[in-house]
Amino acid sequence: MAWQADAVPMVLVTVVRADGSTPREVGATMLLRFNLQRQWQQSDTIGGGHLEFQAIDIAKAILRETEACVRRIERFNLSARLGQCCGGVMWLLFEKISPAVITSDLSHCLQAWRAGQRIWRTVSHQHASTWQTMDINKEQLCFEFQPASSDQWQFDQQIQPYAMQVLICGAGHVGEAIVRCLLPIGVSVKWIDPRDDIFPSDLLEQVQCLTTDTPEAEIEHFDRSGAILILTHDHQVDLQLCFAALKPTPEPFAYVGMIGSKSKRAIFEKRMLTRGYAPEALQRLVCPIGIEGISSKQPATIAVALVAQLLQVFDVKK
Repeated sequence: MAWQADAVPMVLVTVVRADGSTPREVGATMLLRFNLQRQWQQSDTIGGGHLEFQAIDIAKAILRETEACVRRIERFNLSARLGQCCGGVMWLLFEKISPAVITSDLSHCLQAWRAGQRIWRTVSHQHASTWQTMDINKEQLCFEFQPASSDQWQFDQQIQPYAMQVLICGAGHVGEAIVRCLLPIGVSVKWIDPRDDIFPSDLLEQVQCLTTDTPEAEIEHFDRSGAILILTHDHQVDLQLCFAALKPTPEPFAYVGMIGSKSKRAIFEKRMLTRGYAPEALQRLVCPIGIEGISSKQPATIAVALVAQLLQVFDVKK
């Protein structure tokens, strides 16, 4: 998180309970702060509309308070109090986080989360949030809000690692557009290309970028629950990567997609059949990529169609 280097306090807003129809689910968060130039900044959302406007006003007031650590629960009736058509009721936790916490516990847990570990957060009316990595085999509830009374409560939250892991082979215009489309929805991206200095400088800190002459090896060692995207500048390289991604294995990749036309797919299928690949394996290749009904070849449009397809495959709401 780029904000942690500034050493300024923030307010973390968390949905700890949601009854009825609400704009966001339990566990949704929003991070707010005044930066070093005293400009207001927001990361993510807890639902927008009047609810979010009121939450922002409360967060600003908390940041202006002199106390280093502030925690409070606010109940919002979306129809009666805010006039929103959702009609449900939401409980929001507001927690002021000091720079010391940001640079220690949170920084460590952020790195662990990006590495695929689950994080356990506990916060109450008595104690500020503690963040710790948890045993991957340990079964616990994802969220639990325990209000003992109006001013006594505890909230436990299990923060899951990325719901989707994607290996992108090829750092051209389409690859870049896909990366920029994936980042806001919380996806673990590994991006590879054989060319030096091909990756945009502003993405180097947000994505695992790797210059390699052996992309097949990266596919071989990639998590089988993830997605492989083949987008290189060379059809022969694409073919070799298809060989690697569709190689018979007890656990196939969740998604293998290659940019190209139906005619390119037909040519590749013919060549792969002569190499002994079974028709069932070739059926797992998605080419052309993206949801049906979108014909534009603009990189940004291809990216939107492809990411929509990935969301269908991975069903990230689960």
